[in-house]
Amino acid sequence: MVLASYHNAKVLLGSATPSIESYWQAQQGKYGLVNLFTRHGAVQMPEIQVADVKKETFQKSMQANFTSLLIQAMEEAFRNKEQIILFQNRRGYSPRWQCETCGWTPMCIQCDISLTYHKSRHILTCHYCGHQEAPPKKCGACGSSALKMVGFGTEKIEDDIAGIFPEKRVFRMDYDTTRSKNSYSQIITDFENGNIDILVGTQMVTKGLDFKNVGLVGVMDASQLLYFPDFRAYERAYQVMSQVAGRAGRDKKRGKVIVQSHQPEHWVILKVIENDYKGLYESEILERQEFNYPPFSRLIRVTVRHVDKALTERGANELASHLKQSFGEMIIGPEYSSVERIRNQYNLHIMIKFKRDMSHTRIKNRLREVVEDFHSQPAMRPVRVVIDVDPF
Repeated sequence: MVLASYHNAKVLLGSATPSIESYWQAQQGKYGLVNLFTRHGAVQMPEIQVADVKKETFQKSMQANFTSLLIQAMEEAFRNKEQIILFQNRRGYSPRWQCETCGWTPMCIQCDISLTYHKSRHILTCHYCGHQEAPPKKCGACGSSALKMVGFGTEKIEDDIAGIFPEKRVFRMDYDTTRSKNSYSQIITDFENGNIDILVGTQMVTKGLDFKNVGLVGVMDASQLLYFPDFRAYERAYQVMSQVAGRAGRDKKRGKVIVQSHQPEHWVILKVIENDYKGLYESEILERQEFNYPPFSRLIRVTVRHVDKALTERGANELASHLKQSFGEMIIGPEYSSVERIRNQYNLHIMIKFKRDMSHTRIKNRLREVVEDFHSQPAMRPVRVVIDVDPF
């Protein structure tokens, strides 16, 4: 948008799941709006069914992390000689190991996050800083050898599905398998040519791909998408599920989507089933308006960082106090980020929430002055301040 304003150019935004802010701008008349209600070639929207993970776990009808509904749909797709995409927004084999005796979990030495197990390399790794270490043979707290893996990522799905359908060709597309040169395009080519029966992937498989023979898409864990500490969590969950569902039935036949969830009646999942973006928008926009979140306000996130926790907290509290003198109730925080420490640095967030009609330039200039005054204190010079306007 900024580049277009420099060159007096036109901009075309295209999405089946536009952001709430973009659609609001279109409703206000700032953007022109063209609605497309039919798919290319008049292909039907995929049939979406929800599998109740909680119910099937109770009934003991699960196979690994697969519900009986998903297994049956996969068998039907194979009978029809169709390909399958399985989506899980988490790479690795297992997000964490845990001691069955005392609950101890191996943590990163530099970040406040559990280490993810990668079976192919038999290594525990941090997805924030890259720290790696060998998996423990016993609990680091009580010495027990009873360690179990909790949760699942794309690598475990690939492993489990190979056990359930050993004759099928399974491949994984995530950050780990697409690091080398040309690996991404090679996986796409192999899948397009029918050399892969089941493609397991992260968000890499959710959009921009058009495969004619995909008859089934499985969303392995919708609950993981819904419960995220962010006011855009429902919007993003709807976007991801709708986008990955759109990979099914791209040719002349209608595809099928199985969404696995512990809460099959969740209203966002129902909106995905109904392909009701308008309904999602109307619900979300009312909540955004009530609590004054974008698009009715704008956000500036100020992050205070330092290796010393006490200094980080003192600096963040002092900076927030000075900001409140200028901006009053527009200041929220300071609060720790969802991961308190990353790369040995503690992170505290201060949010400035202001109305859209307020002078953006005046607020930024005043913020710059406050930060410069803050850094003029010798004790606060080592404290890093990062400003992110309209964080997304």
